[in-house]
This record gives sequence, structure tokens and C-alpha cells, in this order.
Amino acid sequence: MTAPPDNRRLTSRILAYEFIDLLSEMARLHGGDVVALLVFTGVWTANTAHLRSTTDRYAALHDIPPDSQRRPISEADLSTHLCMPRTVQDPYVETLVEAGLLERRPGGLVVPSAIFTRAEMLSGANETYGRLISMLARLRQAGISLGEPDGDAKADASVTLARPSGT
Repeated sequence: MTAPPDNRRLTSRILAYEFIDLLSEMARLHGGDVVALLVFTGVWTANTAHLRSTTDRYAALHDIPPDSQRRPISEADLSTHLCMPRTVQDPYVETLVEAGLLERRPGGLVVPSAIFTRAEMLSGANETYGRLISMLARLRQAGISLGEPDGDAKADASVTLARPSGT
């Protein structure tokens, strides 16, 4: 069996381009402020990190995890997770709390589930999904294996990237 070609540089270029493009687009939800986007996204992804492997619920666009399923993240843990000094993070947290996008609860910060029912958030989720599907197609067109059995690519988001050995 022949080893797959080493496409790590090509993969990095495609991923970096898509990441920056998506980051810029999503920052528009926060007035073009990428740091506000990072703080907001850092909180909500931490709130729902325990649900990542759940495939039978909270998967569809309108199937939003309720507040009872959200786990708060402390401001110190958020700072560590984002590799962001508190002196930078804290003013953004205050602004997001004042705007109603974050709430302080026992144990830390939470993005309430109601935020994700807003039209711009639903549109953002659609945009993210569309860009992921497009990026996967570009990677496939570049000859990069995405771990599909027998090379049979499926047009869904359940595909996992194969990692080269030794990385």
C-alpha cells in the first residue's frame, strides 16, 4: 500500500485562508471586533464543550442546547483557554455582559441559549456550515484524504480529517 502524499503545507494554506475569512465574516456580528468575537466564542464553546460528542441532540440548526445544559466558565479559565491576558479580556467581558450577550452566573460566564435564536446567529451558523463544506470540497479537490472509507466522500459534516503519523 502506498503512503498518501504529504499535503500538510497545502492543507495549512487552505485551512489558514478559510479560518481568516470565516473569522473576519463572523467578527461582523461584533462590529468587526475580532477580540470580542474570540471572547464571545470562547465562552459559548466552553459552555457546550461537553456536548461535542453528542450526535443525537443539539445537532440541527434550531435544536439549541437550553441554559440548563450550559456549563459556566470562570473568567480565569477563559483567559487561560484563549491565551489572553485578563487586562485585555476583562473589558470585553464587561461590554458583552452589558450588551446582554454574556451573563455572570454561579461558576462563571454563560452565553444564554436565547442569543442563538437571533436571526444573525442562525445566519452565522449557516455561514459556518457552508464554509466548512466548501473547505472540505477544496481539500478533496487538492487530493487530500479526509479519512473516508474506500475513498467514498460523503457530503456531510461527519467526516474527520486523517492525521499523518508522527504529528
